[in-house]
Amino acid sequence: MNWAEHTVEIDAPIETCYAAIIDYETFPKWQGAVVDTEVLDWDSKGRGKRVRLFVDAKVRKVDYTLDYSYDEPTLIEWDFVEGNGINAADGNYVFEDLGGGRTRATYKLGLEVGIPLPGPVARRAHKSTLKGSVEDLKREAERRAASAAPSDGARAKADAAPSKAPPADTATEREAVLAEKAGIRQSPRTPPRTPAAAAPERDGDGGHSIVELPVLVIRRGAGLGVRVTRRAAGAGLEVGGAVTSRAARILRRFDPTR
Repeated sequence: MNWAEHTVEIDAPIETCYAAIIDYETFPKWQGAVVDTEVLDWDSKGRGKRVRLFVDAKVRKVDYTLDYSYDEPTLIEWDFVEGNGINAADGNYVFEDLGGGRTRATYKLGLEVGIPLPGPVARRAHKSTLKGSVEDLKREAERRAASAAPSDGARAKADAAPSKAPPADTATEREAVLAEKAGIRQSPRTPPRTPAAAAPERDGDGGHSIVELPVLVIRRGAGLGVRVTRRAAGAGLEVGGAVTSRAARILRRFDPTR
């Protein structure tokens, strides 16, 4: 069995690195050597328990099935189940928290291929594939950390900022503009009514209260309207009579019998 090991330091928290390396279904998107994956079974925490991987191992494409075990977030180990082009695959991923959002990741893998290859060729292919896998993890974990940082900061800033309600006048003007654009006719706002005083207030003119004055004005206006109407009707009768008399005189000129 050929053994190889590779270590990198990653600018991402240990939890981010761990989450990436157990996200098997996304491997084909960011693990260059992985062509496809299939999670066959899950553990009680929703992590892949038995996983089949299809890998481009430089010398040929192979696939193999592994049973994973976890000591989160520092260790991932696996047992070889079966494979095509692979007779055995043992190893582990070890993560070390360096502090300050940085992690050291070490990938150790022992591999026995199922086809005859010269020793130097097998070792070079093995080391190249393993190194590429760790470097791919570094890029993916740092990408996840970078994409998560702005959203966390923006969320904290939004939570810290006090909510501000728009001024009443501004809100009213905005409603009016939106209503005009939408073709909606707004009914005029009715000013709030002032509650009547317990005792009627007198205006000092005629002894009437402020509450009584509007009623008196309406009554006087109604009486004035009746008088104006009567005068207009009388004037109409007078005008009508004058027109009738003039018409009769004109007809008598042409018809003396009238």
